[in-house]
Amino acid sequence: MHPDISQLPSNIFYQGRLKDGPGMADKTKQPWHSHVKFGTYRFFNVRGLEEQTQSHSLKNEMECQVAAALFARLRQEFSSFNFDFRVGVVSMYSAQVMELRRTFERKFGPEILETIDFHTVDGFQGQEKDIIILSCVRAGPGVQSVGFLTGMRVTAALVLLDHIILQISVE
Repeated sequence: MHPDISQLPSNIFYQGRLKDGPGMADKTKQPWHSHVKFGTYRFFNVRGLEEQTQSHSLKNEMECQVAAALFARLRQEFSSFNFDFRVGVVSMYSAQVMELRRTFERKFGPEILETIDFHTVDGFQGQEKDIIILSCVRAGPGVQSVGFLTGMRVTAALVLLDHIILQISVE
């Protein structure tokens, strides 16, 4: 994991006690780390509304569109890089995962579902990808609770892999 990524959960959840192994910045360096739009990780505020589905799970369609646009931009900026099987798209909510799959399939065609892994945070545990697009569905001013999200589940989401792109919706 890149030190820029490990620093965040280390400071928030472990009072700075997590330490990186030697040379991790060099070992995990990727071409997009120096790009102003991507870096080692980024938070993107997305104005959108979450909606509850019949299964009581949540989704945010605007975040799905932004996630697909981020992936398209990544492929455009780094067209010589093969992103197949190196990207995970993750959310805490199963309805959001289904909506993300539909959005990516509409934008990139059905073959995209074979080369990108779409999962909930819990379902993604144990996998490794170079890039994670994390769709949080709900956050921002006025949000009093993020449902069932506990410190450990948020920690798991934050420390998934070498590179992470976070997007957070804002009311």
